[in-house]
Amino acid sequence: MHKFYTDCMLGKLARFLRFFGYDTLYRFNETEKEMLIQSLSENRIILSRSKSLLAKSKKLGVKALNIGNEGIINNLKILKQELEIGYPTDPGFSRCSNCNGILEEKAKDKIISRIPEGTAKYYNEFWECTNCKKIYWVGRHWENIKAILENVKT
Repeated sequence: MHKFYTDCMLGKLARFLRFFGYDTLYRFNETEKEMLIQSLSENRIILSRSKSLLAKSKKLGVKALNIGNEGIINNLKILKQELEIGYPTDPGFSRCSNCNGILEEKAKDKIISRIPEGTAKYYNEFWECTNCKKIYWVGRHWENIKAILENVKT
């Protein structure tokens, strides 16, 4: 499975790739040099809008893709076309959209004190990030993600 490193202009794309289970780093404070070194050592594909970063990537032999500013649907279409990747919507294979950590299924009774009362009433499957401890469940946002994916298919 592909691993990615998005530049600071592609935070929404990074979150979506994590939803789909892709190990995706997001450049926040790192320099371009640090991003390039880490991508090279971890075999990550750089996703960027920066012409200078894309040129440096090419020079160093780091795979990189130019991701335009046409919105998340077009960003996902570019990746699907260029890399022939899929977008699974099984939350058991997702990564933490916050920190890229691994999600682990949790019994409701183990995390019930950490979720909203209404959520506990209507949902039974939960996942916790092994890194930042954020709790996830398949709520309304998954319907929005699936709707976006329908547009990616066209």
